[in-house]
Amino acid sequence: MPLDGPEFRQVMRRWATGVSVVTTGGGGDRHGITVNSFSSLSLDPPLCLICIDKRSKAHAAIPATGSYTVNLLASGQEDISSRFAGRRPDLADLFEGLALVAAPSGNPVLQGCLGYLDCSLYASLPGGDHTIFIGRVEHAAALEDRPPLLFFGGAYRSLAER
Repeated sequence: MPLDGPEFRQVMRRWATGVSVVTTGGGGDRHGITVNSFSSLSLDPPLCLICIDKRSKAHAAIPATGSYTVNLLASGQEDISSRFAGRRPDLADLFEGLALVAAPSGNPVLQGCLGYLDCSLYASLPGGDHTIFIGRVEHAAALEDRPPLLFFGGAYRSLAER
């Protein structure tokens, strides 16, 4: 019997992930989406990948701009993650009220994040109902030295102190 979506999701909820917000576009045509399907891919050349649902607005914006920026969220930034995950339908502009700076590409960087990777689009691959966007990391910066925001079991989590 083939595996169904809800069963697959139930098992994947047992895998802890970091939380990021992927941004693209500068100026008035900005897009952002919460992503936990992010991974480094290669050191030489420096590559990382993200997986974006084909139904999202950010999906079309990434190839249109040719770049994306991965913002690594810190513990305490749950509200930012929820905002870009579509849980704030009252906001017409998801970036409204957020402190931002521009990455070298012009993509938004969320102030207070742990760091960011500014990527040019290197390749796109089909991945079922998602597209796998591989980015060449053109610039990266570590910004904060705080615990990361984690997601596990359908809820935000933090690292336990040792």
